[in-house]
Amino acid sequence: MSSTLTSTFRKQTRGSVDLVVKNAKLLLESGIATGGIGVINGTIVVIAGDDHLPEASTVIDAEGKILMPGLIDAHAHIHDPAMLEHETFTTGSKAAVAGGVTTFVDMPLTNQVDTTKAVDEKIAQGEEMSVADFTFYAGMMNSENHVAIPALVDKGVAAFKAFNCEPYHASNGVIVKCLSAVSEFGGLLTVHSEDQGILDEFGREMEDEWDAPISHSLARPNIAEQLAIRQNIDIAEQTGGHLHIAHVTTREGLQEVEKGRLRGVMVTTEVCPHHLVFYRDDMNRLGAKSKMNPPLRSSEDRAALWSGLLRGAIDTVVSDHAPCPIEMKEAGSEDIREAWSGVDGIQMILRVLLSEGINKSRLTYSKLLRICSRNPARIFGLYPKKGVLSLGADADFVIIDQHKEEKITVDMMESKCGWTLYEGMTLKGVPVMTFIRGAEAFNGANVTIKPGHGKFQAMGSGNKPIGD
Repeated sequence: MSSTLTSTFRKQTRGSVDLVVKNAKLLLESGIATGGIGVINGTIVVIAGDDHLPEASTVIDAEGKILMPGLIDAHAHIHDPAMLEHETFTTGSKAAVAGGVTTFVDMPLTNQVDTTKAVDEKIAQGEEMSVADFTFYAGMMNSENHVAIPALVDKGVAAFKAFNCEPYHASNGVIVKCLSAVSEFGGLLTVHSEDQGILDEFGREMEDEWDAPISHSLARPNIAEQLAIRQNIDIAEQTGGHLHIAHVTTREGLQEVEKGRLRGVMVTTEVCPHHLVFYRDDMNRLGAKSKMNPPLRSSEDRAALWSGLLRGAIDTVVSDHAPCPIEMKEAGSEDIREAWSGVDGIQMILRVLLSEGINKSRLTYSKLLRICSRNPARIFGLYPKKGVLSLGADADFVIIDQHKEEKITVDMMESKCGWTLYEGMTLKGVPVMTFIRGAEAFNGANVTIKPGHGKFQAMGSGNKPIGD
């Protein structure tokens, strides 16, 4: 490996490089290799053993730690102009880099992003405020805006969000139109899959029980997710469009995804760290902070999600980062319906997967690379510029101390909202340095890069499902 890559380096560069990281365990697509990387102008130009690395103006000794591609968080609510008290491009991207996330896919909360003007405005806001690279979803999709899909794909926004339930309930007709459009013009449709009719009926059964946080989960049963996913997959099969199932939470829903794949349907899916750590019985202990949609499920569902990750049935791990001012959680202390639905997570993805996955033998490093970096890059049309350590790729990477233990405190969180569902937990495995396009963004204690470093990343329209 070393001689070939060094030869390539010599052809590309004359003299020293900007940055070298040596003495690392490199997490490559082909496996783990000992050595380092060299970077010029934000691009990886050499991957080699330590003896073959070039001179550089900056040299970092990784001391035997893991060096992997920066994470891509493909579902995060970071910047909504109507809800800046929740999070902004600046605060949310700082939380990202403190968690080893170098690129995130922002998703609207309430403010529609469904015109080319809205896309241009959001790009300008992000490139002024974000420290991390970013791209974003268009949505929420409805009967009026699905016709904009071709123009938005041309602008580099090729991911679209729809709901099978409130607050942005889209009819089956809208789902058909959107999946037909992405089948023709490229991109994907991501659907929050819970059947509204089932939610309505089960919610009525919970009257006089809303003081218990667990009621929120009981009112949204597994079958609501299962039937919605089945229906969406049937539509994807008929239209040929790429369907992405947002935040799968149930074993039944995951089974529908796997059955769809066996039929050749173009369907991918994701899971959130909170659904891998917590479960339904935690809700009364955690209180209103634990409310999110879809809700926490049973311990059996949680086990099924870990199994799905390991065998490749789940393609990527995303944060669904959607915290709020703590007062909006406390509003549900006596009636869980009054609490905001959403939690933090962008700073916690890697920590959770290292501690609860790698260090508990639920995941391999090869799988970690795929679900955190390579797969989201491929699904969202960012590969191979993002998501891998390879020659010519952006020098987005995170250095990990896989043995270090860390107690999660509010003080370490970069999110604007100043609280975390994970407070008090001790996790093993910590991101100690994060780099974006060769620039240090996080040094293990502080964010070290200024707002405005982040750049919009246009999605390729030819997104395809991935595999191992």
